[in-house]
Amino acid sequence: MSSAALSVLIPSYNRRRLLERVLRAYESQDLEGVPFEVVVVDDGSKDDTLAFLASWKPRRYRLRFATQTNGGPGRARNRAIRLSTGQLVLFTGDDIVPTPALLKEHWRAHQASPDRDTVILGLSRWPADLKLTATMRHIDGIGAQQFSYHYFKEGAEYDFRHFYTSNISLKRELLDQEPTYFSTRFSRAAFEDVELSYRLSLHGMRIVYRSAPQGHHYHHYDVRSFFRRQVGCGAMAAIFYGKYPELRKWFELKELEWTRLRALLQTPAERNERAAIASDLGLWEERVLRLAGYYDDLEAGPLDHLLLSLFRYAYLKGLADAMYSPPEAGTLCANLYCKIVLPAVRTFEGEMNERRLPIPRADLEAMRRHAG
Repeated sequence: MSSAALSVLIPSYNRRRLLERVLRAYESQDLEGVPFEVVVVDDGSKDDTLAFLASWKPRRYRLRFATQTNGGPGRARNRAIRLSTGQLVLFTGDDIVPTPALLKEHWRAHQASPDRDTVILGLSRWPADLKLTATMRHIDGIGAQQFSYHYFKEGAEYDFRHFYTSNISLKRELLDQEPTYFSTRFSRAAFEDVELSYRLSLHGMRIVYRSAPQGHHYHHYDVRSFFRRQVGCGAMAAIFYGKYPELRKWFELKELEWTRLRALLQTPAERNERAAIASDLGLWEERVLRLAGYYDDLEAGPLDHLLLSLFRYAYLKGLADAMYSPPEAGTLCANLYCKIVLPAVRTFEGEMNERRLPIPRADLEAMRRHAG
């Protein structure tokens, strides 16, 4: 069987219906004269993904697929890389529906930059037919906790932290500089792509942003689900830091260290208060999640500052939980909550009062007593 010029690599887990929509969209690619393949690795799905892949007969491209026991997206992508034949590789997801020009624009960008080390980062954006929450607008907007497109400039170069495997292409020659590909130490979908990106950057990789290759991101988030995601990101960041301590400035470790040092200067009354919060931290987190969730169906504006603080706290919580013993992490998280979340709640209350918008009082009053 002849090789493809371009390989689209997709790890998939329990998204059979959306995966079908994605694969159908690749039938409509506006890419003439360039043979391409789509390689899907089913990461131990419990739905009928594998049966669907076995029955799917594309006309426009060649489909390769495999299945494995659940091992995470890094392991699935490694399997897909080894099954692929293209000299140009596009990493994307089973929740990214490509626009018709996506492959053409990636191909053109690489033709214009034929050197080995140029990587093309395309745009992943929310689709028009997906109802957005305030959380979704925030994390791809000024919050930038998921993607930083809000701040990107066309044609600019960005560092290794922006290797977004939702829509990014590179030459196989560069990828093969790190033949182990993605690390399988990351059990969650976080930092496994950045870790590979860092290693590739040591070989001269340049990430160039181009907005023309676009994919529509069909992934719903609310404040609770993204809070959980950020806690998981913090845990994966601890693994990354363990491998590359020289990159500590990227991980907010100073925030953890300064918070621990400041705790040594607290009065006995302050320590007792933090201990009480630490003993019931889940309730305190639930209070602010309920408060933010009350407004999640509104425009992001009123929530942005609160979400920024809440998701930063969630990341630091995951980092602290991974790096310290449970008692130490609990005390540290209680102090982080008081330092980061409670002042944001107080600011949020003031903004809502200025807008004369209703605000739930029970949780707010409990948090206000500790906001200083």
